[in-house]
Amino acid sequence: MKKLLLTSILAIIFAAGNLFAAGTDLFSYDKDELNNEFAELNSLENYVKTNQGVTLTNLLEENNPLVANLSLRAPFSFPLPFEEPPLGIGSFWWGCLFGILGILLVYVVTEDNDEVKQALKGCVVGTLVSVVLYFGLYIGLLGASGFF
Repeated sequence: MKKLLLTSILAIIFAAGNLFAAGTDLFSYDKDELNNEFAELNSLENYVKTNQGVTLTNLLEENNPLVANLSLRAPFSFPLPFEEPPLGIGSFWWGCLFGILGILLVYVVTEDNDEVKQALKGCVVGTLVSVVLYFGLYIGLLGASGFF
């Protein structure tokens, strides 16, 4: 038994090591290509440094070519295509079925207060339903045992 357990653990460690070793080219990059990608951003930065008091709103109103290709999306947000809920499941159901974890997931993914409120309502409803079912089962078991 010990030999089988040790062999299994070694196989898992070996497989994990191969997974990490296979992805070494994921972190390689071409420095010149990276500099070319940031060239527009560098020119925008230089423009803002030389013209004190310039804001993004001013540049957008002027239709400045420096901000023509600028994406105004937060870098670490999770965009929702067509405003769909996470995995196509409504926020209410995330809260109802997964409780606090569902609320947290909806908050992290949507960052929308209305969706979080729906998940909170689902959590409350799910908790109430489980309490009612628990007590119903408890009373049913007591009745079946002849306690009542």
